[in-house]
Amino acid sequence: MNSDKNKRIIYTLGIGLGIIIVVAFISSQIVYPLLLGRPGKVEVPNVTGMNLAQAKRVLHEKRLHVVVRDSVWSEEAKVEMVLEQQPAPGEQLKHDHAVNLVISRGTRQVSVPNVVGQLYQQAYVQLRNKSLKAVIADSLYSDSYPVNAVLRTSPSSGSKVLKESSVRLFLSRGPEPQVNYDDEPLFPEDAEY
Repeated sequence: MNSDKNKRIIYTLGIGLGIIIVVAFISSQIVYPLLLGRPGKVEVPNVTGMNLAQAKRVLHEKRLHVVVRDSVWSEEAKVEMVLEQQPAPGEQLKHDHAVNLVISRGTRQVSVPNVVGQLYQQAYVQLRNKSLKAVIADSLYSDSYPVNAVLRTSPSSGSKVLKESSVRLFLSRGPEPQVNYDDEPLFPEDAEY
């Protein structure tokens, strides 16, 4: 008897919940739009040439959403500048719909910074900040630079290279050690014991 009573309560609650869901759906999709009016359409503004933050602000003011569909390299456009938009400016779009954007990643090339004279660690950090890789190519004796200072780079500073390219560093070993040949015999058989 108790089991039948529990089943009736569960069925009643389920039916009640179903009725609430159906009424809410009908209200939101039919009744409210009829009473308050259907959401209007808005003309899509032209955001091409703006930076991403400005484009978002302009589109949000029109109650449109922003979707960054892609980002591409551009030698002319700054980083995050809007290059393309879809739908095109002037088209009509319902509120709360999305505008797809293609933005710039910036230039693919970068200038090699001048790191000559810097210690390897400093040069490494400066090259990484420019999206370049530091590779030790060789070490040479130098009276002008301390140990581990950069003597020269390949490619040289100011050269344009692609981001993530390797820059070969030639480091200083310091001054060449001086050997005094007068104190040592040239051949072991000449040595005096």
